[in-house]
Amino acid sequence: MKRFVAPALLFSRMADLVTLDIGQTPAETLYTENKVRLLQYESATDGRHDTPILLVYAVINRPYILDLQSERSVVRQFIERGFDVYLLDWGEPTRLDTALGFEDYVERYLAHAVDVVRNQSGRASIHLFGYCTGGTLATIFAALHPDVIRTLGLLAPILSFETDEGILKTWGREWHVEPEMVSETFGNAPGELLATEFSKQDPVEFYLARYLRLAEHLDDREYVERALRRLRWGQETVDVPGRLYGEFLRDLYREDRLMANDLIVGGKHVDLDQLRMPILDILGTEDRFIPAAASLPFMDTVPSPDTTVIEFPTDHIGLSVGEHAHAELWPTICDWYGER
Repeated sequence: MKRFVAPALLFSRMADLVTLDIGQTPAETLYTENKVRLLQYESATDGRHDTPILLVYAVINRPYILDLQSERSVVRQFIERGFDVYLLDWGEPTRLDTALGFEDYVERYLAHAVDVVRNQSGRASIHLFGYCTGGTLATIFAALHPDVIRTLGLLAPILSFETDEGILKTWGREWHVEPEMVSETFGNAPGELLATEFSKQDPVEFYLARYLRLAEHLDDREYVERALRRLRWGQETVDVPGRLYGEFLRDLYREDRLMANDLIVGGKHVDLDQLRMPILDILGTEDRFIPAAASLPFMDTVPSPDTTVIEFPTDHIGLSVGEHAHAELWPTICDWYGER
């Protein structure tokens, strides 16, 4: 029999959202530009691997999902296995940033961050690791600057846009939202609008089921804190610059120019034939947002002689914070990097 949960207790637990610690791994800010920050994490080991890893986060939500709590932290997984870890946090755009697009994010912010990491580490090339839309941006950069990228790692990336699965169908085709209308109305694409789009993938889960599960576990403090951290992250959506939103929606989602090897960024051809470095693609088999079909065709196209695809039984968020992912998936990923 399900026990009744007093509403006051539920509201008390929800109030913990604002007090929970997140992103606890010590870090130093090495570079800032506009809203962007480049973080270098404090290393916890001696005898580090020579080549550092730069994590490129998505343009939506906040990057602490990669360092949500100490025992479920992607950042700590890499650090504890001897890697120097950096993270690029795009920050939160304002109305002053509506004109920022691929050229700014790739050829300006990401390019500057890569230069800082290379100079800091003394290495000519680095490991570049992109999450979700950060994987898209990392791939574009690697194709434009292959000489400075040792390996390209991708976690739930969006690279092939022909599929009608996941958020691609909702965002790019079903809504019929013209990006110009969004930018003219709001300036930037509001995080609340993007969250609404995401909720359409599973509205029962988004608006009801996860809260019912929380109510059933209110006497389990560890469960509650994990759930609240995820809820807090999911609610802290970040606006996307109007131009960047339009370029994603028009040039990639609707015209699939990246996969067609026809994308131009900053006057330069994003030539996929340059992607000859080792490439790792990590997918969640239960990912309702970014399905395997959003990157597997791309992996079949790239000329790299060293490509690895890892499909793990979890969802989009479980890839970075799931218990089984941290016990089984991330040690495998670290081994892949260690071998290269």
